[in-house]
Amino acid sequence: MGFSIGFGVVIVFALHGSNVLRHPDPGVTAIIEVAVGALLIVVAVVAVAGRTFQWHPRRRRDDAKRPQRQTLHERALGRDSLWVAWAAGALYSAPGAYYLAGLALLVKLEQPTATDLLAIVGFNLVMFAFIELPLLGFLVAPARASAITGRFSDWMTRHKRTLITVVAGAGGLYLLISGLVHLP
Repeated sequence: MGFSIGFGVVIVFALHGSNVLRHPDPGVTAIIEVAVGALLIVVAVVAVAGRTFQWHPRRRRDDAKRPQRQTLHERALGRDSLWVAWAAGALYSAPGAYYLAGLALLVKLEQPTATDLLAIVGFNLVMFAFIELPLLGFLVAPARASAITGRFSDWMTRHKRTLITVVAGAGGLYLLISGLVHLP
């Protein structure tokens, strides 16, 4: 979360007072919305169709003779490492589209520094709630938290295709319509 907050502060204060985001070209914004909306609809259609795409590296004939080396992922999971946990957390908290949109809005609003900082911290608290709340639960009531997170994980696994379809489809449809309406 610290990485994400730091990134947000750097972005907001680097763009504060600049004209980069103040007067964006509506045509460019509409084209981006149409493109992202269409891409999200494709994701929803692929999810409904049940297609899964996985990359499988080619096997060479001499691979069978060579001893199998563990991948970096397998080596990292095989031991407790604070650095691996930190790197995974930093990658997870890399800014997504919603976070960048929120930062852009903060820059446009031209609020005082304290307001910007509170907004960045608040946005991160909400964004990381699915991580923070289970961690608090494990501290307070480990058995109950484990049962609840297990049931939630099972539910998400059983309904992942439906969730992907609904979220990607609704978001894509919204962006596509919004972009088409605002095209010059």
